[in-house]
Amino acid sequence: MVYAVPLQPLQSVQALISGLLLGITLAMPLGPIAVEVLRNSMRYGFWMGLAVGTGAIIADGFYLILVQFGLVPLLEMPWVRTIFGFVGSIVLFVIGASLVRPHKQMAKAFPGSGEMAPEMESPCLGQSKFSLQSLLSNATSNRATKRALLNGMLITGLNPLTLTLWIGVGTTAVSSWNSSSPLLGLIFIFGILFGQELWFAAISRLARTRFFQWQMHIVPWIQKGCGVLMIGLSFFTIWYTFFR
Repeated sequence: MVYAVPLQPLQSVQALISGLLLGITLAMPLGPIAVEVLRNSMRYGFWMGLAVGTGAIIADGFYLILVQFGLVPLLEMPWVRTIFGFVGSIVLFVIGASLVRPHKQMAKAFPGSGEMAPEMESPCLGQSKFSLQSLLSNATSNRATKRALLNGMLITGLNPLTLTLWIGVGTTAVSSWNSSSPLLGLIFIFGILFGQELWFAAISRLARTRFFQWQMHIVPWIQKGCGVLMIGLSFFTIWYTFFR
């Protein structure tokens, strides 16, 4: 590949740091994903909260790759925006409703990753490390982590505001680095995603501190608030898609 300007190590560092700072800045606002990361971390453990954030990052990465390879016109097609808006509003409403009125067995479906409940730590069948109980607990934990990852992907990926963000901010920022080298654009994108992951890891860890654990009684209210926020966002998505 021939670059318009020879790639210098300093340019790569600048692109990485710029992307890192932008990623942290974009992830900092307390939106639906940040609230969901905090809620999952407080109730189910660090890794469960980080799984939600990672799912959101996967969705962001998908859009950024489309921006990098010049596929923004595809995202700007009216029928694409309509489908994303309609499906996204349904997903946001369903997830929000499930948070406002959680199922009684939700705690069992999300036992926590990395910090297992006491009843799951107790051995059975003669202190066997590979007991049936531990295998079932691990299987349930894996399913819960995958579900948290999927929730993060859906909440972010099907949100038309995410689409608008990366078409606007993403296109301008990525293009400025691509003008020097496509590789710099990719480094910049990696920096954005890595910065977001660092931020979600930080708030997931913060949610596991003693101060937050003392506030476990507010988790149901955080959950309901997040649910109401997502339901409101679903109605806003309908308006933004069809009536704007």
